[in-house]
Amino acid sequence: MSDDRENPAQDTGSGADKTVSGAETGGGSGAQQPDSPTSRPPGRELEVRAERPDGTTGSGDGGQDAEPDERRLHESIAAEARDRRERDDSLRDLFGNASVDAGRDVYGDVRNTAFEGGTIFQGSTVFQNSTSFRDSTFNFTESGDGRCTVTHLRIQDADELLEWFVPSASQESLEMCVDTETVVFLRGAEGTGRRSAARVALLNWVRKRGSAASPDEAEEHVGEIRLPRDKVDMPELRRGHGYLLEPTSGDGRVREIDHLSDLAARNECRLVVVIPPKRTGRCVIDHVPASDQAVFRRWLHRAASTDVDPWQLAEVDQTITSRLDGEHSPSIVAAQARQAVHRLRKGHPVAGVVEDLLDELTGRLREDIRRRIDTRDPILGGCFMAAVAALHGCPEMVISQAAMDLAERIDEDWKVHDKRRTRPIWEELQSWLRSTKSTARPSPRPGDGRTLLLDRPRAPGIALQVLWEEHPTIREALIQWLRHLTEHPDPGVQTRAAHAVGMFATLDFNTINTRFLAEWSNSRSSYDHRRAALVLEATACDLQLKDRVHAHLRELASSVRYGHRAVAVRAYGSRIGLEAPDEALRVLRSVSVRLNLRLDHEIAVTVANLCHAGTARAIVKELASWVTAGSDGGRYSAALAFGRLAAPWSDAPAGPALAGLCAGDHLVRLWQNALRLRIASKGSGWPRLALPDAWDVFCAWVRLHDENRAARTVVDRVAATVDARELELYLRLWRRRQRIPQELYSHLMEISKGATPCS
Repeated sequence: MSDDRENPAQDTGSGADKTVSGAETGGGSGAQQPDSPTSRPPGRELEVRAERPDGTTGSGDGGQDAEPDERRLHESIAAEARDRRERDDSLRDLFGNASVDAGRDVYGDVRNTAFEGGTIFQGSTVFQNSTSFRDSTFNFTESGDGRCTVTHLRIQDADELLEWFVPSASQESLEMCVDTETVVFLRGAEGTGRRSAARVALLNWVRKRGSAASPDEAEEHVGEIRLPRDKVDMPELRRGHGYLLEPTSGDGRVREIDHLSDLAARNECRLVVVIPPKRTGRCVIDHVPASDQAVFRRWLHRAASTDVDPWQLAEVDQTITSRLDGEHSPSIVAAQARQAVHRLRKGHPVAGVVEDLLDELTGRLREDIRRRIDTRDPILGGCFMAAVAALHGCPEMVISQAAMDLAERIDEDWKVHDKRRTRPIWEELQSWLRSTKSTARPSPRPGDGRTLLLDRPRAPGIALQVLWEEHPTIREALIQWLRHLTEHPDPGVQTRAAHAVGMFATLDFNTINTRFLAEWSNSRSSYDHRRAALVLEATACDLQLKDRVHAHLRELASSVRYGHRAVAVRAYGSRIGLEAPDEALRVLRSVSVRLNLRLDHEIAVTVANLCHAGTARAIVKELASWVTAGSDGGRYSAALAFGRLAAPWSDAPAGPALAGLCAGDHLVRLWQNALRLRIASKGSGWPRLALPDAWDVFCAWVRLHDENRAARTVVDRVAATVDARELELYLRLWRRRQRIPQELYSHLMEISKGATPCS
């Protein structure tokens, strides 16, 4: 697509610059956005003013209001995609899900990609053909701004849930209460399968009473209610349906739950409210997780088919179930069972499969890592283990240097003199690899050296836990060492080091907040904001810490300090925001009101990260509302974000996908804003397009004119409402460079000439 991204100013000389700027004649910062997207909006320039740390505005001296890097849009999108992949790889390695590609869906459940294209969620729930962690478990039903969202379980997913679900000791009590009570509170910890237990109870209730979905329906009569924080209206509950509700942390939605209880009673519905362990309610059932043994046995035998020897399955079953220690979530145990079946199907010997699975059991793995860290041969073995755990997958040169650096910091803390210990000269890398059970692999790129990984997927995270919890004498050295690594010039090393800090935050959030997060959040540096967001992203991967991270982000987002809001914006662009898109968009909406070029750029990146098939329509509607509201920051953020979503070289829903969202008015408004909005930096002379690549992206949509009806409608309406002189300039350029055919050129020129030019 590079040949399509050109500026007419480069081809037509200075006259083009005057033409583009000449369209902006009537608008100061107080110009109003018209209500109708079919009218011609007046031109508008935004004057950039710096924002001080206390939230006031003034002329400033640069700082955080300086403009972001002037990279072309396709370069920025590519860099942002690389960063997402790097973060995902780091989290998968750190939390032990590399072999099963774990992630989270939009509801926050642990999700692992199953073999044969299935997907397992916490509590042993399978959903087929959902290989991206961004996929939605339920089908979204949009109900408007500030209102509850009700989503319903698909029938095929409901059938698989009932087939694979392993009931626990509390399931019978839960189903009895659902039979007799309108509202039931299910109390339990994250990651124990409580949502799956609630869904199964509701499914059994609707099917038992004869209100299950008919064969010609696509959705089951079980849904999930999601309460946005700024809720206005109650949802419309369907008669005889069952509903699951999980109030967000820290909001006392007692009154809303009472209203929902009345609605459920009037409509003969059932409502199961999932609450954390310390919360109380009227009719409360304490959720008991299914036993590790039962989950493993069910998944082992259900995942196997006729091509797996039943005697081999029986041997694996007998050996592993007797060693399960009860320290695992249902999703981890189910993943282990599926791995066993997969390896047996590939012809691996039973003994090897059993040994590999035993190595992954938490108690045995932790004890083995503890022994390897405590060994004194080789001398730097423990430091090397820490380096590989924190920087798993990084080049061998980086990890070896990090190990030496940690050793020096420990020696300095303890004032160890050279004469008191043997110097680690001529120690071999192979001895380090053997002592830590690590592997050196060739880099995918020739000449980049080898990369180092711990052999067992869950080893990095558990090694860091052992180091922090059982070696208090080196904690200060670890803190200073990781701080140094987060400042490494390689962004990949920064990412993995910051995620390692996030792992420590799952063990001692207060200490990490004091030593890392507070300092980085109070900084004016975007690099510090990135590091803080990475720490929070990793911390939120621990289901027990998820609510605390969200509470921390809400506090940051409401602050008047620039750095606090910048950290919140970046963090919501990660998996944290994918789990809670409503809350993320609410925060972005409030932060975007105040114009700040660098922060608005981060808002745009975050919006692009949140966009996928399930959220695209809501995001387009949200961005259009920012334009309509008329705030300078909102219009600028919307222009940058929409450019990323509409670009054909973006990995978000692009081109025809966006055009087909049945959101024509919103798309037209966003195109108007992107093609006309100018930024006039203080003392900079001519204003420039807020989105420099806006016309390049629009050209890609224009080229879809003849083959995509939805795109054609949007393009024609935009052509009739943007500045005629500017549009004609670009049409001539595109025609001369043969990007559009003559017929399309003539058609759009007719539309342009038929409208009244802007004054």
